[in-house]
Amino acid sequence: MDERLKMIEELLKHPLGPDDVFKFRCKQCGGCCRDRNDILLSPFDLCRIAKALDKTISEVLSDYGHLYVGDTSKVPLISLKMRDDNGKCHFLREDNKCGIHSSKPAVCALFPLGRSASKKDGKTEIFYILQPTECGDRDETHTPREWMGEFNLEESEDWFFIWQGIVFEISEHTRKLLPKLPESVVNEMMIGMANILYMRYHLDKPLPPQVKENGILALKMLKMIEDMLSHAG
Repeated sequence: MDERLKMIEELLKHPLGPDDVFKFRCKQCGGCCRDRNDILLSPFDLCRIAKALDKTISEVLSDYGHLYVGDTSKVPLISLKMRDDNGKCHFLREDNKCGIHSSKPAVCALFPLGRSASKKDGKTEIFYILQPTECGDRDETHTPREWMGEFNLEESEDWFFIWQGIVFEISEHTRKLLPKLPESVVNEMMIGMANILYMRYHLDKPLPPQVKENGILALKMLKMIEDMLSHAG
């Protein structure tokens, strides 16, 4: 585990509550928009970006997303892709402002706050931390609740809760299944799950019910594969 992950793990032992105070002022240096491979996009992020750019989800994923399988979760994940020529985010403007500010990914809008989730006794719990960063000034006082309100993220906690619950449940199945399957089947399964979890959305309809429905569909696919393996054995 690298030093940054160790530090974040330590910070998670003392999470911020919604009305706890932290100090930060963005100086718009653009530092947090360069050379990043850790900005994960949820289905909610993809849909918001697609609507903002008047593109399809497929186009957003192709142009700005990197699809991979999480090392620990074994779930298809999408990270925000940086530009090949200079390592900058595709949406970072020359004035160091975000070109999709009102629809930027939740991870970006939350910065310098970080958000994580854990599953305890069958329940998903959400945590906030103040990420270790040298950028910005410390002459403004905020709370997580006020910060999320400023960036129109009040509903994002509900979205995050739904999405993390799906990721946790799918992860429980994939981590057991993968060692039992040939690589070709694993690849097909992951592509199928990615299509279900990230692509099957109507942008003009409420997203939470669609995300839940797709999560259920992905789980049905995994359970079908589990049943096939049990019968074959």
